[in-house]
Amino acid sequence: MKCINIVWLSQTDLTNLNAGEGEANLIDIKKYKKEGIEYPYVSGQAMRYYLKEAIRRNLNSDEYMCVPNDRGETCGSIEDCIGCDLFGFMTTIKGKGAVTRVSPVKVSPAVGLLPFEDNAVLDFLTRRHRLSEGEMSGDIVNVEIGVNLYKCGMAIDVVRVGGEEVVDDKTRTVKIEYYLDDEKRKERICKVLEAIRYISDYSKQARLLTDFTPDLILIAFQDLYSHRLQKVFCVNDGVLDLERLSAVINDVKEYSSKIIAGILPGIVKNEKEVVEKFKELGIEVKNINEAITEAVQFLKEQSLGN
Repeated sequence: MKCINIVWLSQTDLTNLNAGEGEANLIDIKKYKKEGIEYPYVSGQAMRYYLKEAIRRNLNSDEYMCVPNDRGETCGSIEDCIGCDLFGFMTTIKGKGAVTRVSPVKVSPAVGLLPFEDNAVLDFLTRRHRLSEGEMSGDIVNVEIGVNLYKCGMAIDVVRVGGEEVVDDKTRTVKIEYYLDDEKRKERICKVLEAIRYISDYSKQARLLTDFTPDLILIAFQDLYSHRLQKVFCVNDGVLDLERLSAVINDVKEYSSKIIAGILPGIVKNEKEVVEKFKELGIEVKNINEAITEAVQFLKEQSLGN
C-alpha cells in the first residue's frame, strides 16, 4: 500500500469556518469565484490546523505531539513527534541547520459547492470594552455567515510516514530510512483517519456552533500514489453526478485494494440512486462511523511495505 485517498462532503449550519481579511468592522468569509459567482471555501492551512487539533485532542498519555514555538517552529523529531512526522516541518535544529520535511498528509481546501450570495446572511456581534469604573463602550462588528455544502479531501503518502528519504551517494538512488516499525506507522496513520470523525476545532465556533465532519465519504487504499479520487464528487442543484462517480471509481479501482463508502441520509437529493450506483460498483455503503471504523481496521491488517 502506498497511499490512502479520502474525499468527503460536509453540510454545515450557519457558520464562518475560516474568515478572510475583512475590514475593521467586518468579519468576512473566504471566497473564490467560478464563472463570476462567489462560493465560500476553507483554506488548506486551516484544514490542516483543524485536523492536527483533532489528533492532539485524542492522544494517549504516552504519545507526544509538540506545540510550535513563538517563531512557528516545531521540534523536528520524526521518531518522537506525531505532528512533525505526519505534517512535516521547516525548522532550525541545533547542529544541523535548516531542516525541511514534506508533509506525508496532504490536505485540500474545503470547497463550497453552493453560491455564497444565495446561502448567506450578514449578522452582527457587539464587543464591549470597559473604559473606567462604571463606564462601558461598545463596537458593532458585522459577520458574514452562511450554510453550504463543502467538498474536502486528503491523501496520505503511506510510504513516507515514520521515515525520511536518504540519498545513496554511490548509486544515486533514494530510499526511505524508517525510524518506526510498521505497527507504529499504522498507529499514526490511524490517528489521521480517526481525526476526520472528530474534527471540530474550527474558528468562530463560540457563537456559531456547527459540525464539519463527513456526511458522504469515500476512502481508497491504493497501491499507487494518485489524487484521482478527489474528482469523484460533483454536485449540481443538490444532485450527485452518477456518471462522474462511476468513471472516477472505475479508474481508481484499477490500483486500489479496497474502497469504502459511508453516507449520512439527506446529504444529496438522489441518495437512493447514489447507494445503488455504489452497489453496482461493488462498494457496500455504510454509515459514516462504520465506514471510518472499517478503514481503521482494514489498515491494521495490512502490510505497509516500502
